[in-house]
Amino acid sequence: MRYKLEISQEARQALKKLKQQDRALLTRVERSVEKVLENPEIGKPLRHNLKNNRRVHVGSFVLIYEIAGESVLLVDFAHHDKIYKRI
Repeated sequence: MRYKLEISQEARQALKKLKQQDRALLTRVERSVEKVLENPEIGKPLRHNLKNNRRVHVGSFVLIYEIAGESVLLVDFAHHDKIYKRI
C-alpha cells in the first residue's frame, strides 16, 4: 500500500530552498520520500518530544516525518546539526 504525502509548511520551505540551492540533494530527498511512502516503518522512531515522529537520513541531512493513518506528513528537513533545535 502506498501512503498519501502531506507536507508541513516548514518542510515545504526547506524543500523550496533546496530546489534553488542543491538539485542533486533534492533528488536524493525525493528518492527517500518515495521509499518512505512505500514503507513508512523504515525510518527510526524518535523519542521524547518527537515521540510520534520518525527520521530518515539523507547524507548529513535528516528528514523527519509522521505516520498519520494512511498519510505520511513530512514535518521538517534540515542538516543534522540544526534539525533537532528547530523542532
